[in-house]
Amino acid sequence: MKKLIAALFLVSTAVQANPIDDKCGQFALFGAPDGKVAAQDQFLCKQNYAILHSCDKKEPLFVVEHPTKAAVTGPAKRKDDFRPDPQVTAGCQAQLADYATAGKIYDRGHMVPAGDNTQNDSIMSESFFLSNMVPQIANNNRGIWKQLETQVRNWVVAGRDVYVVSGPIFDQGYKAIGKNNVAVPTRLFKVIVDKTNGKMIAFIFPNAPLPVNDLPKYVVSVAAVEQATGFNFNPKIPAQFAPLEAQVTQLQGF
Repeated sequence: MKKLIAALFLVSTAVQANPIDDKCGQFALFGAPDGKVAAQDQFLCKQNYAILHSCDKKEPLFVVEHPTKAAVTGPAKRKDDFRPDPQVTAGCQAQLADYATAGKIYDRGHMVPAGDNTQNDSIMSESFFLSNMVPQIANNNRGIWKQLETQVRNWVVAGRDVYVVSGPIFDQGYKAIGKNNVAVPTRLFKVIVDKTNGKMIAFIFPNAPLPVNDLPKYVVSVAAVEQATGFNFNPKIPAQFAPLEAQVTQLQGF
């Protein structure tokens, strides 16, 4: 399958762009993720990231971002102005009340973190749209997930040119919260690609309390995330980088 994708990359007319590629392709290195999209799902471009939002799940299926040094070291401070996204179709939105009913179990877990949106107050504020959130176990969101977000920012500050895709995974039997039935992911993923050398590293975490020091245990191949989600994360990948999708890159080697 990857050989076929690599071959198609050489024929520009064989790869169809999706709306993110057309309108905000700067956030996706090798093309925005490609896969099955329901009729009511929406592609949304923000100032600092882009989303495929699910009407059924009331949350993103993935978000794509290109965190830069300016984005992670800017002056804007977090204000926690969580709110529904006005770009999302009425009836497809999560509401603050949906998360309130979950008590202290679930956080409104950022997929694109606030810490990657510090250029100005407007950009920071957009990171708090509920279209960028999933119901995430509090210990997970504030622990191992936060550690990975920090690691990505450290790579960026050190000069790495990385592109990131994050999102939920829904295995059979997943739950929902609130009046609007916001889906609770069973797992969460993050895929990171370095533009300079094509290196890739990916993670899949259970949506559960996890020891922070266990981060290296959850490294997987990009191909494993593609299998779990049904999305091709690099539909326009050059042939020389395609084999890297199947490799499991160690955290210390990325």
